[in-house]
Amino acid sequence: MNILVITAGAPADTFSAALAERYVNGVQSGGHARVIWADLRAEAFDPRMTEADLDFYRGKGPLPGDVRREQLRVEAADLVVLAFPIYWWAMPALAKGWIDRVFTKGWAFGAAGGQPGRLAGKRVRLIATGGAGPHAYDEYGYRAAISTQIEHGILYYSGVSDLRTHLFLDVESGDEDARHRNLSDAYGFGLSLAATGAGTPPAR
Repeated sequence: MNILVITAGAPADTFSAALAERYVNGVQSGGHARVIWADLRAEAFDPRMTEADLDFYRGKGPLPGDVRREQLRVEAADLVVLAFPIYWWAMPALAKGWIDRVFTKGWAFGAAGGQPGRLAGKRVRLIATGGAGPHAYDEYGYRAAISTQIEHGILYYSGVSDLRTHLFLDVESGDEDARHRNLSDAYGFGLSLAATGAGTPPAR
């Protein structure tokens, strides 16, 4: 299977990427997998909407080349893993800007003739880290916000049906035992996917 791993954290954020790596290691334990790593910051992806993006949306211009390159990477993947730290109840601007630009009309949604977009049939896994603990995420609605904004507002809306969000919380506590448990859990989540037949791409 082909796995695309997208990371979009700040330079100091290495833990979400480390969790994604352990997750992929777990998936790979189930058989051969080709992995493409897309570090949006290292690749200098520009998350800002441009006039060219808006012209394409309005049907007045071509799709920008950098956007099409990202779409091709997604199209080639059987599993897309998006790893990021949670900022203000949502994903960082770099990750959100990637979605804003890449999930275009006619590709991710609104395809001609009511046809499904190119994300239909994709497996998507979110690997998200948070500084607060589970109590805060439940008490103040963080979990609900992530579900509404990211799961339903973006991915389910775009036709993704095989979606899981793995939240790793209280990561700023400095607890090394908790860090190791989180890394072990990430591997286990990947292993579970492998056990369900991850080596076979989903029907499209």
